[in-house]
Amino acid sequence: MPTQLLALGVIGVRLYERILSSPAQYSNELADHIVDEINYYLPMAPLKEKTILFHLACDVHAALEECDEAINSIAGRNEAAVIVSGLIAQSKDFSYLYHD
Repeated sequence: MPTQLLALGVIGVRLYERILSSPAQYSNELADHIVDEINYYLPMAPLKEKTILFHLACDVHAALEECDEAINSIAGRNEAAVIVSGLIAQSKDFSYLYHD
């Protein structure tokens, strides 16, 4: 279960919905959908979320490359959600470096 993703609140739910339902055939297309959703939400996000989302947008293409073949299955989409959740957890671990 991608708990870190859902713990982001509204944007996390929107990202999870994008991961599960976007019409992407390949991992780079899915990553593009994720980045589009982040870019839409970023101007209204709180500062701490902006940092996490920025790092997520930078890293999501490379992270999803490994699940390219399975992206069209439910299991592949769930794997993508878990990967994105892991990226969020990593960003949260290092967010203290950007804020007092």
